[in-house]
Amino acid sequence: MKCPACRVPMYVVEYQQIELDLCGACEGVWFDSGELALLLGDQRPLDAAPAPTDEATRSCPLCDKPMDKVNIGPGRRVLVDRCPRGCGLWFDGAEVAALVADLDAAGWGLPAAVHGFLREMFPAKGGK
Repeated sequence: MKCPACRVPMYVVEYQQIELDLCGACEGVWFDSGELALLLGDQRPLDAAPAPTDEATRSCPLCDKPMDKVNIGPGRRVLVDRCPRGCGLWFDGAEVAALVADLDAAGWGLPAAVHGFLREMFPAKGGK
């Protein structure tokens, strides 16, 4: 699969039988449909709202349709790309770390192992 941001081939990392597609060039990550919910292990859906932005439109790496820009998370503060056909979500480099911070701020209480994995794999800007 090619990165929707920089078009280089991505590699796969598996965590608890969830396969995440990562881009080594831009540090983005693709979550297939349902993978983020499986990873977070929470029954509450992540809120999403359409987001006006000047950010470049990206195509879904699975169906090649232009993706929608949406703000997700409890505070709707994290801008991501969402496939209109439901294939999945694309997070640019620091957006997973921003989502984890938003979930923490909202008191979601992620399982410690998941929280540690996300912090290790997707550190906030400024280092691990």
